[in-house]
Amino acid sequence: MPCIGLQVRCTASCVVYDVGMAKTLAGVLAVSIAALLFAGCGSNAKTDTSTKESWLFSLQSGGTTGFDQSTGVLSVPVGNLVGFTDRPNRVSRALTPTEFAALWTVSGKDSFSADPPNASLTYWDSDGTDAVAHTVIVEITGNVTSTGNVLSMTLQILSPSGVVIPAKMNRASLFVDPHYRSFPGMGEFAYK
Repeated sequence: MPCIGLQVRCTASCVVYDVGMAKTLAGVLAVSIAALLFAGCGSNAKTDTSTKESWLFSLQSGGTTGFDQSTGVLSVPVGNLVGFTDRPNRVSRALTPTEFAALWTVSGKDSFSADPPNASLTYWDSDGTDAVAHTVIVEITGNVTSTGNVLSMTLQILSPSGVVIPAKMNRASLFVDPHYRSFPGMGEFAYK
């Protein structure tokens, strides 16, 4: 059967993406655009560090993400982990799993341990060409732990009600809401 899909010409060769690859690329592109719009990166505004930084976090899985339905624990093999500030500051920084987990050990009324963050968990239900993307809004409760390159955290499902997160997820991403606190060490490693 001939391939019906998107064809892209390169200088020396031709790369053919099948329909499944096109769906995957479209999904990745949609999530990327949403993240950029959410972060306000599309603006030409200059970086302003006079306003208190509001840090947001993006975690992309580097493999199959697991969820223990009996305990509510999500285990994510980290592929990419970035912290970035909301406008007008526009600062970003790569984080290690250990640094991200440490954000729950900071004390005080504005800390993640005292005021757990909400997050958007996005995942695909399979790795096939007929995969469907799902989004669940959660609260990250309790401590976040890091074992090697795997982050584990307890989730409480906020929306949609009645959803059941599967035990195994493909291409999972977690987008953690802003926090209005300067975390120790974030500024000294930040880059613009």
